[in-house]
Amino acid sequence: MTAVAAHPSEPTEPAPSAADPPATAPERIVSRDKAFGRILGSVPATRPEDVQGIADRAVAAAPAWAARPIRDRLAVVARARALLIERMDPLAELVARETGKTIVEAIPMEITPPVDTCRWLEVHAERFLRSVDAGTPQLILAGRRHELAFEPYGVVGVISPWNYPLTVASAAILFNLAAGNAVVHKPSSNTPLIGQAFRDLLVEAGVPPDVMAVVHGGASVGEALVAARGVEKIFFTGSEPVGRRVMELAARAAGHPKPVVLELGGKDAMVVLRDADLDRAAAGAAWAGFGHAGQTCGSVKRLYVDQRVAADFERRLAARVASIRPGDPLDPDTQLGAMAHATTRDAVSGLVRDALERGARLVAGGPDAIHQPGAEPEAVGHLAATLLADVPPDARLWEEELFGPVIVLATFRDEAEAVSLANDSPFGLSASVWSRDLRRARRIAERLDAGTILINDHLTTAGISQVAWAGRRASGFGISRSRFGLWECVQVKSIATDRGIHDPAWWHPYDRRLGDGFRTAVAVLYGDGGRRRLGALISGRAGLRGLVGRLARSARRSFGSRRAAPKDRTARKG
Repeated sequence: MTAVAAHPSEPTEPAPSAADPPATAPERIVSRDKAFGRILGSVPATRPEDVQGIADRAVAAAPAWAARPIRDRLAVVARARALLIERMDPLAELVARETGKTIVEAIPMEITPPVDTCRWLEVHAERFLRSVDAGTPQLILAGRRHELAFEPYGVVGVISPWNYPLTVASAAILFNLAAGNAVVHKPSSNTPLIGQAFRDLLVEAGVPPDVMAVVHGGASVGEALVAARGVEKIFFTGSEPVGRRVMELAARAAGHPKPVVLELGGKDAMVVLRDADLDRAAAGAAWAGFGHAGQTCGSVKRLYVDQRVAADFERRLAARVASIRPGDPLDPDTQLGAMAHATTRDAVSGLVRDALERGARLVAGGPDAIHQPGAEPEAVGHLAATLLADVPPDARLWEEELFGPVIVLATFRDEAEAVSLANDSPFGLSASVWSRDLRRARRIAERLDAGTILINDHLTTAGISQVAWAGRRASGFGISRSRFGLWECVQVKSIATDRGIHDPAWWHPYDRRLGDGFRTAVAVLYGDGGRRRLGALISGRAGLRGLVGRLARSARRSFGSRRAAPKDRTARKG
C-alpha cells in the first residue's frame, strides 16, 4: 500500500530516520541542519489515532471563524504579515538551515511570497468573495433574481512539502483562513520546525488555536488527515504517485468523497530561440535550474536550444555553472545550497550516473555527493550544479522526475520540433520561451501544453499572488493563488429568489396549447435570423398567445393575493 508523504520525489514508504518517523511515531520528531547534520530542534509527534480528535476540534471552532466579518479575518492576515516582516531574519535562517536553501535565497523564495500573499488577500479577498448577481436575461423568468454565494468548506487539510515549507504551505493556509475555513496542516516531517513556527505566528496574529491546527508525522499521519471526518477538502503538494494515493483516500473517505487540489511534480522545458539574448537566457537557466539546488517543481530540467546557436549558448551556460559552487547555506557568498533530503539526493545522483553510463556528455558537475568540512554523518550535503548534453533517449532521467541541480541540454531544428520536444513529457507544470521576437514567443507559448508559460523568464510566477499556478496531466489539477485559487477554498451556492409576480408557466396543469407555446417561445427567443424568428412567431402565435395568457392570469392572481394578504407587523419590527 502506498503511503501519504508530502515529499516530492521521495519513496512512498520512507525509511525510518530522524527526519521522517516510522509508523509507530516517537514522542518527538527531530529536525537537522541539511548541510551539516546538526540537530536544530524537535516537535511533538502526532499519533495517527489522534488526528481525528484534532479535526473534531477544528470542526467545532470553524463556524465561529466563518461567522466573523471578512474584514476581521483579513485584519488577522495583516497582523501575520507584520509578524513575518518583523521576524524575517530568524525565519530566513531557519529556512536556510532546515531546507538547505542559501541565506540569500531564503528571503525571496520563502519570506517574500507569504508576505505578498497577505497583502494581496488584504486588498482583494473581500471583493472576490462577495456574492455575485448572475443576472436573469430570460424573459420567462421575469421577477426572479439569481445570486452566486461563496461559502467556506468548514475545515480543510493542507499537506505541504519540504522543498518550500513556507511558500507553498502559506498560500493554501492563508487563502483558506481568509475564505473562512479552519485548517489542519501537516507540514513535511523533514521540515517540521518551519511548519510549527508558521502556525505559532498565525495564532499570535489572532487565529484561534483550533482554527489553525498542526499535526506532525510521516505517511500514516497524512493518511489519517485525508481520511478524517469533518475535513472537507484536501490541498496536497508532493509527488505524483503520492498524489494518486491522496485521490484514492479522498474518494473512499467515510460519508462522502472529498475534493482535492493536487500540485504534483514537474519536468519543465525551457526553449531558447535563435534570436534570444543568449547571455540573459544562460543567466535565467542557471538560476531557474540551480536555485534551491534544483529542488523546485518548476525548475528548468529540459533545455532546448536552436541548433544554430547551441554551441555558443552551451559555452555561456557552462561558464556560469562553473561559478555556482556549493557551500555553507548561511554564508551569503554561497551560490548553491544543500540538498534537503538524502533519498532525493541519491535518486538524482543515480539518474545522472545512468545517463553518463548510457553515453551522455558531462559538460559540468557530476553525480557525487559533496559534504562540507565538519559535517556530521547525518548531513544530507550537496550535489554539484550539473549540465548534461547529448543524453540518449533511453536514459531514465527523461521519464523520471529530476529533483536536483541538473539541467539536460538538447537541440531542435525548427519551431515545430521545439514545441514537440517541450510537450513530450507526462508533466505539464510550467515552461518558458526565450526570444527577442515577443510575437513569435507568444505564438509558441500558446502551443506549449503546461499550466504556466513564461516568456524571457522562468519559474518566478510560482510565488506571485495574483497569478494562477496550476499543473496539467501528471503535474496535478486545481489552482493555487489568484482569484481562482481563492475560489478553490469555497463552495459556490446558487440562490434563486422569486418575487412571486407570476407562477412559472411550466407548472401544472399541462395541455397541448402550453406545449405549442413553449415550442414557439424557444424558436422566437433563441433562433437565428430575423425572418426565421418572425416566421416562428406567425406560425406559432396561437400557442404563444396561450402561454402569455397563462402568465398574465397568474400575475393577476398573484397581485390580488398580495393585496389581500395581512401585513406581518411582527416581522417588520424584528
